[in-house]
Amino acid sequence: MRGRRLPWILLPLPLLLLTACSPPHQPLVALAVQEGRPVGVLVTCDDDFAQLSVFENDHPDDASDRPHISWRVNGAPATEVVEVTLLGQPPEGWKVGDAVDIPAAEAGIDVDVEPLTELRSGVTYSVSGSGRHKAIPVDFTLADLPRIGPDQVLAPRGRDSTAVVSRETFLRKARDAC
Repeated sequence: MRGRRLPWILLPLPLLLLTACSPPHQPLVALAVQEGRPVGVLVTCDDDFAQLSVFENDHPDDASDRPHISWRVNGAPATEVVEVTLLGQPPEGWKVGDAVDIPAAEAGIDVDVEPLTELRSGVTYSVSGSGRHKAIPVDFTLADLPRIGPDQVLAPRGRDSTAVVSRETFLRKARDAC
């Protein structure tokens, strides 16, 4: 009798472990170029609040006192797909977020956040976002922009690489990830 109960007791354990994890980031953000300017493209998965950000990502493994340099916008999306010109005017009903220092009490430090005001040659940036789900960030430099043609985007290909794909291919995969 005791042997029969054990599997029923252990069955909820894997389910509990799976529900305790946060969901993985999804391929929901890409980088387009419109009129020579970089544009973040975010699939919000029909959420009623979303945000998009771009930040310097030149020293991801450096735990020094470097400031976190970023620019972000957030608001209520009017459509499922939101396009934001990086460092430009936010979409109607959205606002540019303030650069607020991030307390990291568990690490015993405060992260100094500075506003990103221009994109510079030779610097690696990441564009990221979230709606119903968090997006896999897309790394880029200004040298990547000429590679992105009309009706194309630079999209994540897994977690550590990117690829130039058609806008429609990106949108289809992003909608499937919702």
